[in-house]
Amino acid sequence: MAELKLKIKKTILKRKLEGVTVTGYYGRVITNGKKTFDEIARSSAKNTTLHPKEASLAAELLLEGVAEELKQGYIVDLGPLGTVYPSVNSPWKQDPDDLSLSEMKPKVNYSASRGILAAVKSADLGWATAKDEADGTEAPAGEDDVNTGDNTGTQTGDNTGDNNGQGDTGNGGTDDNGGGSDTGNLEG
Repeated sequence: MAELKLKIKKTILKRKLEGVTVTGYYGRVITNGKKTFDEIARSSAKNTTLHPKEASLAAELLLEGVAEELKQGYIVDLGPLGTVYPSVNSPWKQDPDDLSLSEMKPKVNYSASRGILAAVKSADLGWATAKDEADGTEAPAGEDDVNTGDNTGTQTGDNTGDNNGQGDTGNGGTDDNGGGSDTGNLEG
């Protein structure tokens, strides 16, 4: 298996510190692009007796089953892929009586398996070149792992969009499992 080499772009992030807007930077991954579902099905069917359409159909059926179990409120173990589970974005409040259901947004969290985590955590890091930035694909705005500390960060520059100081919580708040760093959010 090839070793992962992550290209990192220095990205501007504005945040408020003690009422003053301060500009800083964080690292953002530039990927090699995006693979489609059909491309993954074709690749997965190599060296097997499966036709790519059969691999695609099997994956679609699996996803239908996963969606149904999530609708029933279950945590779904995807074996070597990891786990998906229902969660909620919620603001942080000092007083529990200040929490309001209208401020919360349902979402799905994904927790990668140890094998997938190991493949990414062992990556070599390097700065992205101008060519990497022009040719690559960035994560959609708001899906970076930025810990701004006070939930007031806003992305600026080439990467427009309000980041709300999200870190891995998805909406400037916290998720119901404490926002573990190995958890990604899959919002619809």
